[in-house]
Amino acid sequence: MTNIQNSLALAFLPGYLFSSQYEKQQKQNTGDTLPPVTTNPKANSDQKLIRRYLESLQLESYDYIKEFIHPDFKCINTNTDSIRDCMQELAHWKAQHEKLSHLSFSDPVLKSIRVNRGILKGDWTLVWTTFAALDGLTLKSVKYEYHMAVKTENDSIVEIQTWHQEDPSESELH
Repeated sequence: MTNIQNSLALAFLPGYLFSSQYEKQQKQNTGDTLPPVTTNPKANSDQKLIRRYLESLQLESYDYIKEFIHPDFKCINTNTDSIRDCMQELAHWKAQHEKLSHLSFSDPVLKSIRVNRGILKGDWTLVWTTFAALDGLTLKSVKYEYHMAVKTENDSIVEIQTWHQEDPSESELH
């Protein structure tokens, strides 16, 4: 499967998750096969891990982030359809810190799920937050909605898919 297909599948996941069909599947599952999406039994630990990740980005604690990033980590930015490994992702955030000051994420809304089959199989946490910073050159405030789907495995972050609203006047900030 291509990354575009993964991104498209992931784009439909939040709607499916919150639909009444998801709730019915949770209650009506009596067979041997699991429904496509169930509750993530590790939701609390996964959500703590993601909060640590966001806090570490704000504090520029890149060495600390490396401790809980999976060796096969990848970040897919669906706005640019780019894929970055761990070192590229950390370099991206370092560059953001050089351009921006007071970089922050609002208190995130988190919803953890387990996808039991298909191309997105695994434990995922959907993240809704607001990114804010001050552009160091123009001294203008930058603020937009920032969404992530974070796949976790064995207390590490395996994959992050991001998408965010872009202000057309801020083309350099991805």
